[in-house]
Amino acid sequence: MHGGQTGRALLLLLAACTLAGGQQTKLQAIECPFPEGQSVASEEECGKYTACEWTNSRCHMVDNVAGGYVVDSSPEDTGRGFKVNLRKSDPSVTMFGHDESNLIFEVIHHEDYHLQIKIYSADESRYEVPVPLNLPDTPGSAPEYSVGVPALGDHFRFNVTRSSTGSTLFRTAGPLTFEDQFIQIHTWLASSYLYGFGENTHLSYRHQFETRSTFPIFARDQPVGTDPMNEYGHHPYYMVMEDDQGNSHSVLLYNSNAMEYSTFLLDDGTPALTLRTIGGILDFHFFLGPTPEEVNVQYVNMVGNPAFPPYWALGFHLSRWGYNSTDGVRAARERMKAMNIPQDVQTLDIEYMERHRDFTYDSINWGDLPALVEELHNDNVKLTVILDPAVVIDFEDYQPSIRGKEADAFIKWSSANLVPEDQEPAADDYMVGYVWPDTKTVFPDFLKPETQDWWINEIKLFHEIIKFDSLWIDMNEPANFGTNLDKPFNWPPGKEPWSLKCPDDKWNNPPYPTMMVRVGDNQSKRITDHTICMTGNQTDGTSTFLHYDVHSIYGWSETVATHKALMELFPGKRPVVLSRSTFPGSGQYAIHWLGDNSADWTHMKMSIVGMFDFTMFGIPMVGADVCGFFNEPDMEMCARWMQLGAFYPFSRNHNTIGMNDQDPGMWPEVAEISRDILGVRYRYLPYLYALFHRAHMHGATVVRPLLNVFPDDLVARDVDDQFLWGNGLMVAPVLQQGAVSREVYFPQGEWYNLVEGSLAATGPATHNVDAPLDVIPLYVRGGVILPFQEPSINTVDSRQNPFGLTVALDSSGEAFGEIFWDNGDGEHNMGESYMCKLQYVSNTLTSSIKHGEDVVAGLKFEIINIYGASSNPTAITVNGASLPEHAWTFIENVKVLTIRLSAQLGEPLSVVIS
Repeated sequence: MHGGQTGRALLLLLAACTLAGGQQTKLQAIECPFPEGQSVASEEECGKYTACEWTNSRCHMVDNVAGGYVVDSSPEDTGRGFKVNLRKSDPSVTMFGHDESNLIFEVIHHEDYHLQIKIYSADESRYEVPVPLNLPDTPGSAPEYSVGVPALGDHFRFNVTRSSTGSTLFRTAGPLTFEDQFIQIHTWLASSYLYGFGENTHLSYRHQFETRSTFPIFARDQPVGTDPMNEYGHHPYYMVMEDDQGNSHSVLLYNSNAMEYSTFLLDDGTPALTLRTIGGILDFHFFLGPTPEEVNVQYVNMVGNPAFPPYWALGFHLSRWGYNSTDGVRAARERMKAMNIPQDVQTLDIEYMERHRDFTYDSINWGDLPALVEELHNDNVKLTVILDPAVVIDFEDYQPSIRGKEADAFIKWSSANLVPEDQEPAADDYMVGYVWPDTKTVFPDFLKPETQDWWINEIKLFHEIIKFDSLWIDMNEPANFGTNLDKPFNWPPGKEPWSLKCPDDKWNNPPYPTMMVRVGDNQSKRITDHTICMTGNQTDGTSTFLHYDVHSIYGWSETVATHKALMELFPGKRPVVLSRSTFPGSGQYAIHWLGDNSADWTHMKMSIVGMFDFTMFGIPMVGADVCGFFNEPDMEMCARWMQLGAFYPFSRNHNTIGMNDQDPGMWPEVAEISRDILGVRYRYLPYLYALFHRAHMHGATVVRPLLNVFPDDLVARDVDDQFLWGNGLMVAPVLQQGAVSREVYFPQGEWYNLVEGSLAATGPATHNVDAPLDVIPLYVRGGVILPFQEPSINTVDSRQNPFGLTVALDSSGEAFGEIFWDNGDGEHNMGESYMCKLQYVSNTLTSSIKHGEDVVAGLKFEIINIYGASSNPTAITVNGASLPEHAWTFIENVKVLTIRLSAQLGEPLSVVIS
C-alpha cells in the first residue's frame, strides 16, 4: 500500500489500490496474434515469439509477471490526477521487438463522470491524435470512479471502478505489450452487453463472445459486406451495460493508427476484450453515464455535439450514379412529380464532371447543368454535388491543380529518395496516385492551413458556375486505385501499365499489419491496399506527421475544410457536408451515409445496426443507400427499403452506374408506397427537427435502440431490428422477403398504432403484427406528444402548413412533448427560435411558450388527435372558448378523440376536455 498524502488524486489511489486477485495466473484464452492470421498457429510458430507460450494446443501470451511491466515509482500528484513510472519486466520477452522499456501511466480527472488514462513512453515523444477535444478547464469535485494500481515494485495492472455500485468497469488481464509498432492490452468486461466499435461490418448491434471474433478498424474504401471488414471510418469507441439495472459506461481509445479488437471468453466464461494498435499511444477516455443515453451525451459533448441540419436536409434525397445526362435527372424528377412523391434534394455523382475532374462539368452531356439547377431551385429542390479529394497532375491547363501547386497543397513523400524514378517532373515530390480521372492524381493535405485556404477558394469559384446548395465528399479515406498492383482496374486502355507502389519498409509493411490485410477486397495484402503509401508527410503548420499515423483522420480533415468553405460561401446558413470517411468529432461538421451497400435483405437489416453505431459515435444524421447501391432490387425489396429509409435520419435513394433506375417512381407499387410513407415522414418532421435540435444543444441521440430508452429491459438489449425516433415513435420494418407480418417487441408502457391510433400493446410484450406490403408497423409510445404538420411535396411548402398534435396517453392519462421552430436553415440562435413545452394532464392540454412567439407568426394548431381517450367528451374549451360539438369526433372502438380548432402557435394554448 502507498503511504502519505499528496493531494486528492493520490488519496483516490490509496482508496482503490487493492486489486482483485488472479491476474498473475496464465490466461490461456488471451491468444498470441500472428501477422499471418491465427490459421498458422502451431507450436513451432508460437515458439518464434518470446512473448508467446504453447499450452494445451493453444498459443497464448505469457503471464503478466514475465511479459508485462513493473511499477517503478510511487505515484506523483499532478494536480489533476497522478502518474506512475513503469519498467519493462524482461526486455527479452517481445512480440516484434523495439519494446518501450519505460512507460508512464497517467490518470487525468475531468468531469465527475469522465476519466482519462494515458499510457505512453517515458523516453521519447510519440504520435498523439491532433484532433481537438472539448475538455474542462478544471476537474469535477466528486468523481464517480476510482482507479487502482499496484504498489511500487509490483507487476503493473490497473482497474477502474464505479464508486456507487463497486462494479469494475475495466480490469486489465494478462500483460501490457507496448512496442514501437505493436501495442496490446486486454481487459475483463463487466458483462457481455458490449456495443459499438466501427466503422466495420458486424451483423448485430450487440457483440458476441461465445466464438472469438476479431474486427479491424482503419479507414478504407471497402464496400459493405457481411464478413468482418474495416470500412470507411475509424471509431474505436464502445459501451458496456454492466448490470440488470442498466448501469452503463463507455470507453474511447483515442488512437488513429490501424487497430483491431477481439471479443472472447476467458476460460472461466468471463467476457473479455483485447485492443491492439500499431502506433501512437494508449489514450483512454471513460464515461460513467450511468444510463446508455447519458453515456452517449457525455461522449458526444467531448468530441463535439453534432451539427444542426437545416430543415430541408431532413427531406427526401434522390441520387444515382448513372443518370448519364441532365435529361436522366429530369426524367427521374418527372416520375417523382407525376406520382406526387416528396423530394427536397437532388444529388449528382461524379458523372456530371468533365473527365471526372473536380470543379468542372461535362459540357456535352451536362452542358445545360446551370439551367437544370435553376429548374430544381424553382421546384424548391436543393442540389448536392460530389467532390473527390484527389486532383489531376495537369499543372499546365487545369487551374485548380495549378493553384494547388502554388499553395503547395498536396501530400509529399517523407523523403526525396522515395520519389519514384518515373514520376512526372511537374509533380515534384508529391505522392502521385490514380483514382477516377483518366489522369494521375495528387492528394490534398487538408491538415495544412494553406491547403484549406486553397480548397475553400476552389469551392467558391465552382459555385460561381454551378449554384449547388451542399457538398458530398467521397473517396476520402483516402482512396487510391491499384496501389501495389500492376495497374488500376480503370487504367486507360493502351497506356503502359502503372500504379502507385509503396516502399517495402516498416511503415508500409509493419510487423503486425492487423487482420485488415486478410479481409475484404485487399488484393495486395498490404495496409496500403486501395489507398496511398504510409510514408507520406502531412503537416498542420506546426507539426509534421506520417500518413501512417494520420491516415484515418484524412476524411475528418477534409470535412473541416469543406465545412469552412460552405460557412464562408453561405454566411448565416447551416452547411450540409456529406462525408464517407469519419472520425470522432466529425459529427460537428458532417452527416454520413453507410457506404456502398448492395440490394440485399441482409444489408437492409445491417443498416439499422449502422445507424445505432453512428448514433453512438455522435453522427446522428445517418442513413444507408435506400434500395441498395450495387445490384438491382426487385419491386418488393425497394418498397420495403423505402419504408425503412423513410425513417433514416438521412433518407436518400442512391445506386450505381450500369444498373436500372430505382427511384421510387420506377414501379407503380413502390411509387404509391413511397408517397404514403414519405408523407408520414414529412408529417412528423417537426418532431424529428426538435430531436436534432436537442442533439445539437445537448448531445442527445436522435435514432435510438430500445435499450437507450429502456436500459433495465433485458429483452430490449438484443433488439436491433426496431428503433425509436427519440423516445416516442417506434419503427418496426419488415426485413424479410415475402413476409406479410413480423414479431414486434413492445417495451413497458402503452403503444399505439401511429397511423390509426388504436392501442396496439401494453408492454412488455411480443406480438406478431400484420404487415402487408403497403404497411410498415409504426407505433407511438404512451406519454408522448408528437407535433406534426400536414405534409407536402417539399419542406418549403410543408413548413407553411397547419400544425397538429398526436397526443398518446400513458396509463395515468398523461403525455408530454415540445416544439422547436426557427427559420429552418439559419445559424442556430435561441433568441430567434420558438420553443414551447406541451403537456396533457388531468384532461387538459397546455402549451407553455418559452420564447420566440414572433417566429411562428401565422402558424396555427388545427388538429389534435388524442390516442387512448376514455370517452366522448361532453364539452371542450380552447383558451376558454367552447367548441361546437361538430368540432370533435370520438371513435369508440379505437379510443381516438380528434379535435379541430384554430389556435395560434405564438399564443399559449389551453384545451380543456370535460
